[in-house]
Amino acid sequence: MTNISDAPIELQVAIREFWPESEWDNAAGISWLESEWNAFAEADTTDSTHPCGSTLRYEGGQRIAAERSIGYFQINVCNLPSNWNPCHLYNARHNAGTAHDLWAGRRWLPWYFSAQKLGLL
Repeated sequence: MTNISDAPIELQVAIREFWPESEWDNAAGISWLESEWNAFAEADTTDSTHPCGSTLRYEGGQRIAAERSIGYFQINVCNLPSNWNPCHLYNARHNAGTAHDLWAGRRWLPWYFSAQKLGLL
């Protein structure tokens, strides 16, 4: 299990700002599995034949869609308003704040595979 104290300081501060203490280690674990704590991690599976949201495949009964995910929590910019600047997600506070917003609505479900691996689902 990943501990919040192992995370980069800027990420620790952001997690502590947004999540309740009971979720700190979970948030750190999710972010580790998503990006290996690389603030500049980017997963872009979009291309000319697979724009944002198009189905790529199914895995374990879950639909895998084309995405462009950024930062510690791999926030998928395909799901953000078109006027949102994706560069903000390279900032630890913006990334964690956006992640918390997702968590507040759906708990760890937006990070389905990572959350499953951590036993959170």
